[in-house]
Amino acid sequence: MGLLGYIVDNYVMLYELAGLFCILAISNLLSARMKRQTIAIVILLLAESVVFRLEGLTQNLTEMSLYRPFLTALLYSLYPVILMLLILLTETDDFNRRSLVFVIPWALCVPVFFTSQWTHLVCWFTEDNHYMGGPMNMLPYWLFAFYVLVFLVQNVRFFRGYSRINRSIARYIILGAMAGVLLYIVTEVNMDYSAIFTAAVLLYYVLVYIHMAKMDPLTSLPNRQSYYQDLKIETRIITGVISIDMNDLQAINSSLGHEFGDMALVVVAGVLKHHCPKNSTVYRVGGDEFVVICRRQGETEIRAAINSMRENLVYTSYVCAFGYAMCGPDNNVQQAIKLADERMKEDKAASKQFRDGTNR
Repeated sequence: MGLLGYIVDNYVMLYELAGLFCILAISNLLSARMKRQTIAIVILLLAESVVFRLEGLTQNLTEMSLYRPFLTALLYSLYPVILMLLILLTETDDFNRRSLVFVIPWALCVPVFFTSQWTHLVCWFTEDNHYMGGPMNMLPYWLFAFYVLVFLVQNVRFFRGYSRINRSIARYIILGAMAGVLLYIVTEVNMDYSAIFTAAVLLYYVLVYIHMAKMDPLTSLPNRQSYYQDLKIETRIITGVISIDMNDLQAINSSLGHEFGDMALVVVAGVLKHHCPKNSTVYRVGGDEFVVICRRQGETEIRAAINSMRENLVYTSYVCAFGYAMCGPDNNVQQAIKLADERMKEDKAASKQFRDGTNR
């Protein structure tokens, strides 16, 4: 009944993990790094459920076995690692110095967990196998809470600037999972968290995967499909639209090659994203075409943002044409888009005239 009992008790979790593993095998939107980290999370969740099962068996022994403090310390150590990998899942770069900072609290606590049977700092077990809490018995919970907080902050950063529906779904997944864990802690029910984590990871992975499908792979900006979806969903809160077109991309591609053209698009996208108005989103809607949807921003803020974009593009080798329009009672979103596009073309023509005049 050992293995069969484990499978019966954890069937839903095992079924979900196997499904997630299969989805990973056929997904083509996520980077190899994100796939590796997700596989590591799947393996750790499986390992945690096994450790929890084994630790539960040691609780029934009439005499204390060293396996119990070891397995308890291992459980305390595994939960933060799973959260760390989830945090790194939304990192845009490979492991770096900032990522290393995440590891330090865990690295400091792990030796305390594994030596606690002798130091009595966190918890220890008597000869007749009874649990005894030490002066730092809340340390595992505080460590877990720390990584939950970091995870929440990281997700605010990751989904910042994207649609409200994405942010709402992310909050539902994260807060729902945390509520389940808190429910177990408050009611003092000795339940395994792995089932909650597995469901959250599966939902979170699907959300990230859908999110990536809405992103332009070159510039990491939301793509044309995302632009149309957000226009439809957020019509009521859109106050202005900025139309942007990069000048001379075709010339760069012809003279230097598409690799330099791609590099130019990445640089321009970075400037636009960094200097767009607050609560606004930059979309790449075509080869060299960008659109900014402005939410709850006035004309003064939008004009200031366009000036900031222009000023910072000066430090690059590239130039863009801009046009904007405000939404209002007499100018709906579609009309504003059309007007912004017309003004952008006028700006582009004026820029070309100026350059031609200068060249003479």
